Amino acid sequence: MSDFDPIEPVNRVVHGFNGAVDFMVLYPAAMWYRDIAPEPVKTSVRSFVRNINEPLNSFNALLQGDPDQAAASFQRFVMNSTIGLLGFNDVATDFGIPYRREDFGQTLAHYGIGGGPYIVLPLIGPSNLRDTVGIGVDYVANPLTWGAENSDTAEALYLGSIGLSALHTRYSTLNQLNELQKSSIDYYAALRSLYRQQRNTMIRNGAPAPVSDVEGESASLDFDVAVEAASE
Repeated sequence: MSDFDPIEPVNRVVHGFNGAVDFMVLYPAAMWYRDIAPEPVKTSVRSFVRNINEPLNSFNALLQGDPDQAAASFQRFVMNSTIGLLGFNDVATDFGIPYRREDFGQTLAHYGIGGGPYIVLPLIGPSNLRDTVGIGVDYVANPLTWGAENSDTAEALYLGSIGLSALHTRYSTLNQLNELQKSSIDYYAALRSLYRQQRNTMIRNGAPAPVSDVEGESASLDFDVAVEAASE
């Protein structure tokens, strides 16, 4: 299956801009974080980033007609925000309630909406038309977005969550992206293909890929797992 990229020249320009920002800011920060931060701190950051997303996970699971998962995500949010001290401890997993990421892009895909043209978003990176719409809806639906407009505390929490999410995501993909850059003749095209495959994996919620996709996706399995963990 070929990637639909009708605005590739523009996307490549944005890709280059994102690469420059990554080189100057995100990559050095992720390297520092990898080498300096103790493992318990990294675990706590990962738990916090996940917990911030739980209201949206619950909202999207409900939209997808999965009330059990919606309830589980909401229960995780309540437990981890209280007993888990603002989400820095994932006590819900210890109680047998596993984490599952859901966003509005996945919700649209659940109802058969195709990805549409590939888009590289400034600072955010690979996306497509469907998932770009999903990002916008999730932004509006995020309770922290509402709170940030009316409370300095909520605004600080919201901005802090964005920074920690970016740091955690870049740290989690350090090795995979380095290897991809070294092994790819065209890093842009490789990243585009891997993004599509990773999103398909998330949309399926871990279910096996269709037979027609298995061959194409198996080569990037390790990368997909890492990016999925980072985005959770």
